[in-house]
Amino acid sequence: MKNNAATEFYQSLNTYLKNKYNGKVRKVSIDAGFTCPNRDGNKGVGGCIYCNVDSFTQKAENGIREQALSKIAKLRSKGIEKYIIYFQSYSNTYSDLDTIRKRVEASLTDDGIVALYVGTRPDVIDEEKLAYFAELNQKYDVVLEYGLQSANDNTLKIINRGHTKDEFVNAVRMTHEHGIKTCAHIIFGLPGDTREDMLNSVKLCSELGVHSVKFHHLHIVKRTQMSEMYLAGKIMLQSEDEYISVLAEAITYLSPDMVVSRIVGDAAGDTLIAPMWPESKSAFTAKLEAYMKEHGLFQGKNF
Repeated sequence: MKNNAATEFYQSLNTYLKNKYNGKVRKVSIDAGFTCPNRDGNKGVGGCIYCNVDSFTQKAENGIREQALSKIAKLRSKGIEKYIIYFQSYSNTYSDLDTIRKRVEASLTDDGIVALYVGTRPDVIDEEKLAYFAELNQKYDVVLEYGLQSANDNTLKIINRGHTKDEFVNAVRMTHEHGIKTCAHIIFGLPGDTREDMLNSVKLCSELGVHSVKFHHLHIVKRTQMSEMYLAGKIMLQSEDEYISVLAEAITYLSPDMVVSRIVGDAAGDTLIAPMWPESKSAFTAKLEAYMKEHGLFQGKNF
């Protein structure tokens, strides 16, 4: 990894996609109309205490097929010929198989689609659904994205996550048994997590052999339980420098062939309350890589 010409410090998603597909590939985000088990009363109500879905997606106004066609047409007009269908918001395997199949296949509208990325939770997957995604995996590069957030079960309770570390481990192992890649989402700075807890979350993902990881810093968005806690002074946020420090170390524990799909989170529109960093993703990337260079850090160093 240290000698990778594209990036000296870690394998980014852009580098991975460029190498795999020999050209530009762009995600096509789809709002498929699913919900979550800790929103609809199955496991709880209100969802995770940090979550306001409006902060990371725009509500779909059109059907799934229309979303895919419209967004692909815009990308093709810019000269981009390869696409990843990305089921992003909420838990996109939280339904019966017939519903999942219809919604997924409605999105597969173009011969330029090379991959299907599905965001979901580890407690809403099973053998029947995995068998279906394994079929799709024969034609498309399927990646199931599981929200771990933290490997500390106490932290998962604090944030009202509604699943355990063991459920994440079991879901990843089942998925790999079907030959399907996985991506883990991890949030640094959650209430209840120490620096050691954050690093342990990353080490767990490396041990399980997940394909990729998305790092998010904790940010506070409007209309969430966490925003009330923050405004009441009950939550302290990391500084940008603190986040860079733990993120840089975390990357050293990743397997050299893993993909770092995201290094920092963001919030859409005017939903963000705090923190007000990063200034931009490019500026943040430059700061992270400067820190890693200064300290002699790179992906896989401590794997």
